[in-house]
Amino acid sequence: MNYLSQYTLPFSGLSEGKHQFDFTVNDRFFAEFETSEVEKGELRVLVELEKRSTYLSLTFSIGGVVELICDRCLENFIFPVESHRKLLVKFSEKPVEDEAELIYLHPNDFQVEIAQYIYEFVILSLPIRRVHPDGENGKSLCDPVMIKKLEELRYHGNNLDEPDDPRWNELRKIIGN
Repeated sequence: MNYLSQYTLPFSGLSEGKHQFDFTVNDRFFAEFETSEVEKGELRVLVELEKRSTYLSLTFSIGGVVELICDRCLENFIFPVESHRKLLVKFSEKPVEDEAELIYLHPNDFQVEIAQYIYEFVILSLPIRRVHPDGENGKSLCDPVMIKKLEELRYHGNNLDEPDDPRWNELRKIIGN
C-alpha cells in the first residue's frame, strides 16, 4: 500500500456541510517526495472540508516544526511552520487543467488526494533565505566557527595597499572605468 494514500479525503458518502479531518506529517511523509527540501519535521494538518452540491471547499491549517539547513553556516536548525490555505475542488466531465487554488475532479471521483498539496503548502510557508534565528541577545545562533571562517574569507573591497593587477587595464579601457 502506498504510504501517501492515507492522505486522502473520501467525500462521496458525506452529507453537505462541514467535516473535519486530522493528519500527521512526519519524516516518512517527506521521504516520499524526491529531492524534498525538507527531510525531517513534525506537523499537524487540520482540514475542514465543506461539501456543496457543485463543489468542495478545503481549508488547510498546518502547524508544527521542520528541520532546515542554514544557508549561512550549513548547520541544521528547527524552524516553526504555520500555514493556512484554501483549495477549491470543482467537478468537470472533460479534462481541465488545475489552477493555483482550484482543482478539477471527474464527477465519478469519490475522494481527493491531498498529500501533494500538503507538501506544497509546507514548502511555500518556508522563507526564501533560511538562516538560524537570532538569539535573545540579538546575536546569530549560527555555528560561531563557521561565522568566523566566513568573516575571514569575506571580500572587503579593493584594498589600497595591494597593487593594481595590470591584466585588468585593457578590460577597464573597454568598459570605460
